Amino acid sequence: MRDPTPVTSIASRDVRTFSDLDTLSSAAADEFMAFALASVAARGRFTMALAGGNTPRRTYELLATRHRDAIDWARTDIVFGDERFVAADDARSNYKMAREALLSRVPIPRERVHAVPTDAATPDDAASAYGQTLATLTNAGATVDLVLLGVGPDGHTASLFPGSPAVEERARYAVAVAAPTAVQPAVPRVTATLPFLNGARTAMFLITGADKRPVVAEILSGAESARRYPAAMVASRERTIWLIDRTALPVDRSNT
Repeated sequence: MRDPTPVTSIASRDVRTFSDLDTLSSAAADEFMAFALASVAARGRFTMALAGGNTPRRTYELLATRHRDAIDWARTDIVFGDERFVAADDARSNYKMAREALLSRVPIPRERVHAVPTDAATPDDAASAYGQTLATLTNAGATVDLVLLGVGPDGHTASLFPGSPAVEERARYAVAVAAPTAVQPAVPRVTATLPFLNGARTAMFLITGADKRPVVAEILSGAESARRYPAAMVASRERTIWLIDRTALPVDRSNT
C-alpha cells in the first residue's frame, strides 16, 4: 500500500487559478466531463467521489445542464468523499445537496449512486458498511477515477481534520469522525481516508474563499509546516489538480 502521509510538492500539483467561482466551476465541470468520457472509453465505466459543502454546487449544476447528455450516466458510479451523520433529507447532508444539484437531474441509475448509510445505528457502523462499498469499486488497482475535494480554513479535506486519528488510518477506506469543534456543522462524520483518496487516479480540489488563503499559501509554498494539513497529504496516482479562485490565492499570486 502506498504511504498516504507525504506532503506533495508544488511541482507535483497542477495548479490553475480563476477570477471567480463561476469560471472555476465551469472549468471543473468541463474536466469532469473529459474524465468521464476518457474513463468509459478506456475501462467501460467512470467512478467518481463527490465533495460536499457549498463550493461544488455550481459545478454539479453545470454537469446537470451543460454536460447532461454528454456523460454516459448508465456507466457512472457515484460515491462520496465524506458525509455528515444526519438523515439523507437533512439540510446538512452532502447527499441531499448533490441530489438536488445533480443526481436528481441526470439519468443515472439509482443503484449506481452509493450514499453513506447514515440510517445505520452509529457512525462507526455506517463507516464500516461504507468502507466495504468503496472497496467493491476498486478497479485495475485504483479506487476511483476522480475524486473531488475541498480545503477548509483549518487545512482539512473531506472530513480529515488536523490531528484527527482518521488521518493516520492506513488500511480502511472509510472511518467515523467525531463532531468537529473548529468547523460547522458540528455533527459526527464518515470520511474516506487517505488510502482511498490517494488511490484515486485523479484528485481535483475546488478552492474558493479568502478564509482559505493562509492555508493555501502555506501548502503551495511547500513549507515543512504544511505537513499538519490533511489537504497537503493528498497525492493521487496520476494527477492532483488544484483549481483556485482569486479570493483564495496567496497575495503574491493573486496580483499576477
